[in-house]
Amino acid sequence: MRTHFFAGLWFSVLPVVAQTIAVDLSAVRPGPARVAVTAATLQVEWPDERGRPWTASFALDSRKPLISSIAVSGKTVIANARPFYRAETGRRRGGWDAFFDFPGSAPEGTRSFLGEFHPKSARARTAGDRLEIAFDGMRLGIFEGEIRYIFYPGSRLVEQQAALKTDQPDVAYFYDAGLRVGAPADLTAGGTMNSAVSYFDTAGNFQTVAPPYGSERRPAAVRYRALAARVSGGSVAVFPAPHQYFFARDYTTNMGYVWYNAWRGNLSIGIRQLPDDDSPYYPWMNAPPGTEQEMRMFMVVNDAPARETLEGVLRYTHGDRFEKLPGYVTFAPHWHLAYTMQAREHGFDWVPPFKPAMQAAGIDAAMIMDFHGDGHPGDSGDLRTAELRDYFRATRAQSGKDFLLIPAEEANVHLGGHYALVFPHPVYWFMERKPGQPFLANDPKLGALYRVSNPRELWDMVLRENGYVYQTHPRTKGSTGYPDAIRDSFYFRDPRYLGVGWKAMPSDLSSPRLGERAFRTVDDMNNLGLKKIMIGEVDVFQLDSTHELYGHLNINYVRLPALPSWDNYGRLLDAVAKGDGFISTGEVLIPGAKLSGTAGAVTATVTVDYTFPLRMAEIVWGDGAATHRKIIPLDETREFGHTRFEWTAEAKDWKWVRLAVWDVAGDGAFTNPVWRAAAGARDGAGMQEERDRRGSRRRSGP
Repeated sequence: MRTHFFAGLWFSVLPVVAQTIAVDLSAVRPGPARVAVTAATLQVEWPDERGRPWTASFALDSRKPLISSIAVSGKTVIANARPFYRAETGRRRGGWDAFFDFPGSAPEGTRSFLGEFHPKSARARTAGDRLEIAFDGMRLGIFEGEIRYIFYPGSRLVEQQAALKTDQPDVAYFYDAGLRVGAPADLTAGGTMNSAVSYFDTAGNFQTVAPPYGSERRPAAVRYRALAARVSGGSVAVFPAPHQYFFARDYTTNMGYVWYNAWRGNLSIGIRQLPDDDSPYYPWMNAPPGTEQEMRMFMVVNDAPARETLEGVLRYTHGDRFEKLPGYVTFAPHWHLAYTMQAREHGFDWVPPFKPAMQAAGIDAAMIMDFHGDGHPGDSGDLRTAELRDYFRATRAQSGKDFLLIPAEEANVHLGGHYALVFPHPVYWFMERKPGQPFLANDPKLGALYRVSNPRELWDMVLRENGYVYQTHPRTKGSTGYPDAIRDSFYFRDPRYLGVGWKAMPSDLSSPRLGERAFRTVDDMNNLGLKKIMIGEVDVFQLDSTHELYGHLNINYVRLPALPSWDNYGRLLDAVAKGDGFISTGEVLIPGAKLSGTAGAVTATVTVDYTFPLRMAEIVWGDGAATHRKIIPLDETREFGHTRFEWTAEAKDWKWVRLAVWDVAGDGAFTNPVWRAAAGARDGAGMQEERDRRGSRRRSGP
């Protein structure tokens, strides 16, 4: 018997043994998505956004392609399709939160696997108004589980998901996924194909690739992470989860996250990760033993040309742009762009390549952190003051009525770990003080000039100049072990030490949410009574408009009437310090939220805008000893919604509470914690008063 790998899924050439796939429909309930079974097929029917009936037929003969067809109103769009999966696995070193890791450099190396698929049974279940079809018998090297297809009524969105587990320890991995579609009509002489694939290139121009392609998988660097193919009755687009698929990197260069090929009657398209980005730190995804990793890929099917299908995909991320909300300013801190040194070379009127990229993404205000691997932050003389002077000049030059660039630094002296330090105006300071030098001097040109040699002197400077600090990337990277190690320090307990940064790091596809590390940190700190907030941060080096920026981004929606000028950017910092607003990946927005309650319960009244169908909301609270949560399933929501919700959670003796909403692609939005103002506080006004007092304390001087 000879065996081959066919689009990543194992099949035998000779002999072939038929396996009839048994189907369990016991978990199906009446709803807008229906399922029926015949001797040969399992068929799903659901309505799209225009009410048109779509059907997906799955073969119950294991010898045949799994997806017999996907059709609309009787017109076949996709025929004879098979799922594709590939994985690279390595060993995690340093724990699940470690960033300074590259599994590919482990002494034992890595392993690469193609998917094997031997289905024996299938099950269908209703979740809200959605329908999930799952086939067992999926194996991806050290992972085992099932292939799922999830159908979302009111849309043409289909999710393909390999839900797999491993029992091996310390597994780091990434996966590629795809769909191989039968296209015999495109077959030409010699086995080549006349199939067409389309995408928007990194400049935003629509491109259709001329065939033939050949049998190898060809990567493409595209904008919006999406690729579409012409198929028999229209087109199909594939794309990954917009943020969940992109584990944290220091660089956002576009490494070609989609692929295609066409050969001998079949056309394949899919998503992929690159094994090596040629940097020393490339942490991949986590797979803790026994967790179910949801390795998803989304498809949009359409009986229209590829461009129209792709333009429909762009709606899920607003064209990779953070939407404007009245009464809010979008704020993104923590960029290492080496801007000052480049402005010195190119001139202060030079528009750096990061600025149009940020503006295209809908960023109103960015807080950059120069002199982190560039410049001379450790200098204690004129070199340092000259670089700071030019830093202030350069950021002012790029600021205007519709864009604000705030100067800050990520320091690593005196306080522990790495931390962001920002002042509401230019401040000149040195990171060390030699014997005999004063802590504070008056320079006739620069004004106050600080030299700090210990935590008390640094914090004295923060108080004198109304600065703010937060712990960047808590519990990982250069802040491993922090802020835990300083939680009892006088400066961390000060209100001007705002809290911690939030970023989607590390990556674990068994979680319905992103950024578990930062959530755990802020929850732990608040259970200690420290009243800390999160600030969404980016933490990348260099970028331009060709980069895959959006997949690595999150944004702070800060409640503020208008964007302040550069001379008044302290107003934005004060608003950030109050924690009034929300953090978002862009697809889920919370333009209105009120948390109110008594000592034993919390009620959340919230307005949510969203693009993907929602998965769940969660009310999270702490009682001073432990963190608790109530999960609210949202599996009856449909795509592109604007909905007002009200939920109540029994929350005995709660001290603080926060709210989060997550969609089916792992995108989300969440509020910062608010605290019960005093014993006996009975409504949200009491909590809001506490927030206002906290902001007032942070605005005050020493």
